Amino acid sequence: MHTQLRIIRLVALARLRSAGWVPWLLAIAWVSLASFQEPLFFRRYGIDLVDDAAWIGGAAVLLVLLLTERRLPRRCGVAVNLVILAAISVLQSGGAYMADLSPWPNSWVDHLQSSGSFFLAWAPLSLTLCRKIGAGRMNQLLGKLVVLCALLMGSMLAVALRSSPSAFVVLSSALAFLGAACWASGRIETT
Repeated sequence: MHTQLRIIRLVALARLRSAGWVPWLLAIAWVSLASFQEPLFFRRYGIDLVDDAAWIGGAAVLLVLLLTERRLPRRCGVAVNLVILAAISVLQSGGAYMADLSPWPNSWVDHLQSSGSFFLAWAPLSLTLCRKIGAGRMNQLLGKLVVLCALLMGSMLAVALRSSPSAFVVLSSALAFLGAACWASGRIETT
């Protein structure tokens, strides 16, 4: 167990170092700009620019971190991507909570739910990026198509979870997570 945690920590640090400071600074600037531009009447009508900006900034930083260092250890690749996703989901909701300057801020419970929704929406993409794609043009094409589908599904789930997190949306997120977990484990054959 200790070696697995050490591998997760080392790979996460390698990804953070290879990504650099630029994605983080851009995400912070994006959320800050949204918090200063949000007029007071938007919040009364249910439009939260700060939370939406935090979701977009968090998704951009997540993509950068997942794609910077593609060499994953075979042993803990899924755990590394899920730990990075969990950290980004907590950071994006915490950043939105701190940047919210309106007189009607969302409660910390809403931000905690937002963090869980962010995790559910982007977990299939994180899992599909864990699998090593075999040699051959068809395997490469299939792997890229699965990642593209997971990216599109994550964006659709993010909109659905952000606007109205019903039981049907949470169930579809869980099914997408299970499908991506089957793909990442290699139980779905590509040939």
